[in-house]
Amino acid sequence: MVKRFAYPLILLMLLLLAACGPSNVQPEPTNTPSSPSLQPEGDVMPRPTITATAVPDEAYPPPPPPPASTLPEGYSMPEVVIAPTHNPYPGIEAADNQSVMMRAAGVQCEDVLYPTEEDAVAALEAAGITVYESATFELMVTAVCGGPTSTHYQVLIDAANQAQAEQMGWEFAE
Repeated sequence: MVKRFAYPLILLMLLLLAACGPSNVQPEPTNTPSSPSLQPEGDVMPRPTITATAVPDEAYPPPPPPPASTLPEGYSMPEVVIAPTHNPYPGIEAADNQSVMMRAAGVQCEDVLYPTEEDAVAALEAAGITVYESATFELMVTAVCGGPTSTHYQVLIDAANQAQAEQMGWEFAE
């Protein structure tokens, strides 16, 4: 009785091995480097060259407002507001004879040169530079030792004192 089940089982396993075993058929070589299909094609037509041209500001005026008849009753046409340009250094506005200067609080991984805004102003005034206004703000900086801290101070001084402030490490901000 065991032979009846053993022989068909062995035969089935042999058929399975023959069907799933390795193949003796060698694959044909596909595209080789010398095959014409892999060679670059030459340009059939010349390609256009794009040249940037200056566009005047008036070239793209704002869209005209829709006719009043398209608005629901009781609604008025909103005014078109042109936003002022963005000032990257917020805070202080200078007159013609004044300079806005800025400086980082210190250097990363080192002692901070000016722990507070008051210390920065006091250092300038100790050098004989009158500070009319001051502000503290944050700038994005790379987090790396030896780079400036993100805390920056901004001061308004006389333009005549700008060179002296630059010698102390301050930068012209406007």
